[in-house]
Amino acid sequence: MKKITKSFFTVAALSFAALLTFSCSSLQGLMNVAPSLSMQNIGIKGLDLEGITFNCNYTITNPYPVAFSIKEVAGNLLCDGSAYANISTGQGISVAAMGSKTNSVNFKIPYDKIISLAKATSSGVNAKSLPFTFDGKVSLDLSKVTSVSEQTLSLPFTKSFDVPVFKPSLSVANARVKVPTLNELKDTFVNSGMALTKAASLATSIISGNGVSADLLDDVDINFDLLFDLDVASTGGAAWNFIVNNCSLQSATGSTLADVSPVSASEISSNGKVAMKASLNTLKSATLIAQLLNKSGSNPKFVLDSGLSFPDLSYASKLPLAYTYELPLSSVSKASN
Repeated sequence: MKKITKSFFTVAALSFAALLTFSCSSLQGLMNVAPSLSMQNIGIKGLDLEGITFNCNYTITNPYPVAFSIKEVAGNLLCDGSAYANISTGQGISVAAMGSKTNSVNFKIPYDKIISLAKATSSGVNAKSLPFTFDGKVSLDLSKVTSVSEQTLSLPFTKSFDVPVFKPSLSVANARVKVPTLNELKDTFVNSGMALTKAASLATSIISGNGVSADLLDDVDINFDLLFDLDVASTGGAAWNFIVNNCSLQSATGSTLADVSPVSASEISSNGKVAMKASLNTLKSATLIAQLLNKSGSNPKFVLDSGLSFPDLSYASKLPLAYTYELPLSSVSKASN
């Protein structure tokens, strides 16, 4: 009986030792595995009238049973092999034990710089795109990983992407009010209860460009159209498509005065104009109509929500582009009927 017990404990001890040896070996092997970096494609995050903002997504995988943090992402932006700018951003983002973390680095390239760089190439501003490279490293803080000797690990990366040679230009021109005819005005004023003589006098005053008091338009139901051209242009050889999504006239406080829409086509792919119209009814917009006719008061703001695409770049489709223009009432003319 004693011999059996002794043998049992001997086998158990050997098994435990083997298990411990295997576990330590496995743990040591795990600690010898280094963190990895996976870079996704660089795409356009957004654009405004100053430049294009790019974003670069990357994923860090942590093979350790303890968390570590991303210390810094640093690199150089190269244009056709020449240094353009340095990028350095502190992170301090934790990567969970035995997990992964996806982050992004954003950087903006101004249009003026793009055009300037394009001029230095053989194609000049007629170039469609410029070859850029983001070359750098992600530094990891491994001070909490006691099994590794180095407290900082740098993971290098290189990612190439194309930048469209492009600089947009938006402007508003030829703002004018389309006024109803003399007879339309006179008949509408009479139908609203105004005396014929007064209606004829008021209609003549409006047609002559002498303006009108907003209170005289109370209880009057007639339409005036505000018309203007949205001039769309660009510098550079990149192909582009521009589309009007939503736009409005707003007050200085941001309240909507009227909706604005394209008269016909809302899309353009070369330098040109998009005809715009705001239909104004006296029952809802008497004050604004009077301001437009009188060329005085608080200037309304034209607020545009548009979309821009670069057909030659698969990652740049229907990018939102905002534009705001304060419309000077003094510049609004009367359109001919």
